[in-house]
Amino acid sequence: MNYEKTGRLIRRKRQALGLTQLQLSKELAVTPQAVSLWEKGKRFPDASAQVMLFRVLGLNPVELLVGLEMFDKELKQDIAAYMDRIDEQVRVAGMWKDEDGNDMYIDLSGYELALVDRNGNLTGETVPFTAYYNVLPAPEYKDPYALPESPYDPGKIYLNNRSFIFTIPVEILKTMGNPLYFHIVINEPKTLVGLRFTDEMTDYGYAIPEIVYHGGLKGICVRNDGFGRTLCKKMGVRRTLDLISVEPVYDMKQKAILLQLDKAKRVNTAICGQHCLLP
Repeated sequence: MNYEKTGRLIRRKRQALGLTQLQLSKELAVTPQAVSLWEKGKRFPDASAQVMLFRVLGLNPVELLVGLEMFDKELKQDIAAYMDRIDEQVRVAGMWKDEDGNDMYIDLSGYELALVDRNGNLTGETVPFTAYYNVLPAPEYKDPYALPESPYDPGKIYLNNRSFIFTIPVEILKTMGNPLYFHIVINEPKTLVGLRFTDEMTDYGYAIPEIVYHGGLKGICVRNDGFGRTLCKKMGVRRTLDLISVEPVYDMKQKAILLQLDKAKRVNTAICGQHCLLP
């Protein structure tokens, strides 16, 4: 590395902007002696000075290392894009508003970002959010308003468990005779939700995988969707934060169970989606 070439490059860029060494030193927040030593090739700018030289003179670290100004505009823009991110403040986690205007906590530590080329086209590659921005993962979030942890009750149905609207324990399915299918019915006036079990598929029905009965699983989950949001609004809960349990009322003749939403209770039960199946 030739410090003299780097010094000549800094001097040329300074003079092109009509700045004295004193004026440049004030812009860079360094001493005039430091600028003089750089331009004489007796010292090389440290990392923080390189950032300031990029901001004031437009010289990136590669140009400083080789002592030559880049004339490849695209390459220079690519490097500038990285330089612009050096002091970027990135929030890894925190409270956001969901689409319904409710507060929700999001941790981006586990997210993957899709990479694009200089034309903005997807490359098919991804990189962890924390690696892309070079930030630490967020500490474990503890909701100050969380209820004390409740034991898992296989005799109750859980609603609004993160991305699932229903979690139905396998014990309840076995009580209903190991059914293969079910569908959901909403009774608006009586604030009732019904789960009707059948041995044949119906319109808007869900299939229950047979493995759930002999696979050592806790039950099945029904993924959240527009129906889930409607149901949670009906119960007056925050869709992404409040987990609810309901004790089902069995109707063995109709091969159905009823969920009385006005008797639903908020709980804080740990339910892992990996222990349940999606129908």
